Amino acid sequence: MQSDGEASGPVNGFVHQALIYRSDQEFMDVALPFVEGGIDSSEPTLVAVQERHLENLRTALGPTPAGVTLYAVEQWYENSARTREKLSRWVAEHTDGGRVRLIGEPPWALGHEAQVRDWARYESVLNVAFAGRPVTFLCPYDGQALPQEVIGHAHSTHPEIVDSLGTFESGTYEDPAEFCRRLDSVVKRPGGEPSVEIGFGLDDLPAMRRSIGSFAVSAGMRRSRADELVLAVNEIATNAVIHGRAPATVRIWRADDEVIVEVSDTGDGIRDVLAGQLTPSTTGLGGRGVWLTRLLCDAVEVRNGTGCTVSMHTLTPGLGSPVTSA
Repeated sequence: MQSDGEASGPVNGFVHQALIYRSDQEFMDVALPFVEGGIDSSEPTLVAVQERHLENLRTALGPTPAGVTLYAVEQWYENSARTREKLSRWVAEHTDGGRVRLIGEPPWALGHEAQVRDWARYESVLNVAFAGRPVTFLCPYDGQALPQEVIGHAHSTHPEIVDSLGTFESGTYEDPAEFCRRLDSVVKRPGGEPSVEIGFGLDDLPAMRRSIGSFAVSAGMRRSRADELVLAVNEIATNAVIHGRAPATVRIWRADDEVIVEVSDTGDGIRDVLAGQLTPSTTGLGGRGVWLTRLLCDAVEVRNGTGCTVSMHTLTPGLGSPVTSA
């Protein structure tokens, strides 16, 4: 076993490791040699971690070395889909025939079950999105602050685990499709009766869009954010009408700090558990609606059963931000 966050043996393709740390020192014992190894190997390195870890790294490194980019979590992370797109662009811009390194500490939105699952899917899908690419990705998890559910996700989504004892293969790593299918199986309808319920067909889409926009603004969303939600719902509702089976229904709930919109139809459902998780081909037709919806919402989940339901979660402003740990 190793203790520096490096993969064992020759490094080829994508290396994806979870760092389970239980103190700031344990974090530094792995993260600092990881960054220094990138400097020594001339491997561009991107770091996005909690502010206290960022400051500790800055103190240890001194003036930011060439090839190292440092961000606090809040500066780098957006929602899961937009963050994955940013990572892809950064990797494409910096590989140039060699390897790159990343340390990324996901902003686990504790208390938001849908968002926690969404970030867990993000971690799993990285294994597909970056398969075969020359990337070493270390994902820190605060073992003192995060619930066991999230630590379990770390083991299920990372082929390798790093802790104070060294680096070892995860015994519970799951194939991304199977992992996402398992998470989808526990998604439930929001509690309580919806504030709005509208049956719709193709001709009803304009009126439905106006209803969604008005509700979002009344819930406290900025108009620009409400417009993004309307666009996301329109993509899914159009798919439900064209590719699903009538009747189609949209339902809206207002929770304490988010608006939840569900679009349902009685068709065969979205059977690809990775639908919308990967950037669609620029030459292919279709497949962009769910992808665009994931870019626009804070969490998107699919329930298949009797028909198909897509739920879209959007935070309302001025309320709790996603956090990685206490």
